[in-house]
Amino acid sequence: MAIEKAEAIDEIVIRSPYNHLILRTATLLQEDGVNLASRYSRNKVKCGTLDSSDNLVDTDMSGYSAEVQGVAAAVWTDAVKASWKAALIAAKG
Repeated sequence: MAIEKAEAIDEIVIRSPYNHLILRTATLLQEDGVNLASRYSRNKVKCGTLDSSDNLVDTDMSGYSAEVQGVAAAVWTDAVKASWKAALIAAKG
């Protein structure tokens, strides 16, 4: 009767127009392979941030699974990054 805690990203939502990734992480408490409880949390990941010279610095995706990295690479095109950079600069005023 071992109780285990497992976490995994179980849902990826892509939000337009800048293709932000909304990652849902499921945390499961299991006993002998049977789910006893579950909890979900969400995290928004954007393609980048501006540095002090208004250059877009890409988000470090190395801590994410290959699947999440693949989705990010597919949806964060150069055009999306340019549009996001322009929006960040415009928001600065």
